[in-house]
Amino acid sequence: MQNKLLVLGSLGLIFILYIVATFFYKSEQKSEQAAISLNKSELFVRDYSYKMGDNQKNITVVEFLDPECESCAIYSEVVKKLYKEYYKDIQIVVRYLDNHKNSKLTIQMLEAARVQGKYEEVLNMMFTKHSLWASHYSSIDKPELLWGFLEDISGLDIEKLKIDMNNPKIDEIIAQDRADATALGVTGTPTLFVNGVMLNELSKQALFDLVEKEIYK
Repeated sequence: MQNKLLVLGSLGLIFILYIVATFFYKSEQKSEQAAISLNKSELFVRDYSYKMGDNQKNITVVEFLDPECESCAIYSEVVKKLYKEYYKDIQIVVRYLDNHKNSKLTIQMLEAARVQGKYEEVLNMMFTKHSLWASHYSSIDKPELLWGFLEDISGLDIEKLKIDMNNPKIDEIIAQDRADATALGVTGTPTLFVNGVMLNELSKQALFDLVEKEIYK
């Protein structure tokens, strides 16, 4: 009888130890999964990333772009329409992927203009006038024209912009964005993600469908 009690007691102790071990294993797994999820979210959005929108529905649209990219300039009209219609629901996040000869110069201009609160005005200028200074289809390579276009932006201090363009933090932003793009498998621009899901087709319908799926789910 005593041996039977000892066996039962041992089995009970083993069972309790199993339950405790399982609990801690699951807790550790959850912690690891949360850490992985957090790390992956950082690949999409960094603290320094430029953001637009009220994001009331917690929908993040991340665009890896290059200001010198002709396709980015063309597709920017679709992104503008999306923002105009859903700016209350979404947040658009701009990330860089400097794939062209003058990409760094344009990113420096953008980040320096951001200091003066003129980021969106400068990005819009670069895209709307893209065919004049950087049309790859027409072999146009005239980044010097950007300085004249910048002068047309009301309230933009060009001399201050030139100074701020030399901020070494801009190089760090470019490098980090490229590292994140590589980690996410992004090689070309524009590449967009909606709440972590990559847009597979560069069309208005595809982008709106993906965003609206998140809004109305």
